[in-house]
Amino acid sequence: MAAQSAWPSIREHGLLSAEGLADLYRVRGAKRHALLGEVRRESITLKRLGMSPAIVRDQKPMKFIHEKIEAGSTLEQYLAAINARVFFWPTRERLERLTRSREYADQPKVVLHVSTSALVDRYGELIELCRFNSGAVTQKNHPPRGHQSWVPVRDYRYDEHRAAHGPDGALAEVTVRGSVPDVLDIVTEIERIP
Repeated sequence: MAAQSAWPSIREHGLLSAEGLADLYRVRGAKRHALLGEVRRESITLKRLGMSPAIVRDQKPMKFIHEKIEAGSTLEQYLAAINARVFFWPTRERLERLTRSREYADQPKVVLHVSTSALVDRYGELIELCRFNSGAVTQKNHPPRGHQSWVPVRDYRYDEHRAAHGPDGALAEVTVRGSVPDVLDIVTEIERIP
C-alpha cells in the first residue's frame, strides 16, 4: 500500500526502500539523518528536479520503540534495517488493518497485488519474513525488535509460529532487502482505495 500521490514515482522507479529513495533523490547530511536515522513522526515528500515526488511514510506506530529494542541490537541498527527494505503484507486482513487505521483511513491509496511466485523467483535470496509488524510498537507488551527481526525464507519457522500464535499470527511481513524496481512486471492487480 502506498499513498496515491506516490503512484507516479512508483511507476517510474518501482518500489524503493526509504534508503533507496534517499539515494535516488540525493538526500544528504542532516536531512538524510532525519529521514533514515531517526523515527519519522510525519511522512516526508522527497522532490528532485525532473522527477515525480516520492513519499516516505511516517513511523508513528513506533511509539515505544526506544523501550523495545532487543538485546544485541541498537535503535540505529534497527532503523537502518527497516529503512533498507520494501514491505509486503501477506494477507488481505493485514493490509486492511493499515488501510483502515486512523492515520491512513482518509487518504487515497494505491495497493499493488503482486504474484508471490514471481516475487520469489526474482528476489528469493533477498526475501526475509517477520512474524510481527516490525514497524508497529504501539503497546509496551509488543515483542522486542532489532536488526535481526527478519529471517530468510529458508530459516523461517512457519509451523512453529502457527502452532504458537495461530494462523493469523504466524506471519505478518514479507520484505525484500533493498528495492523492487521491476515491481510492475509482477503486479497482478492495481487497486485504488479512495
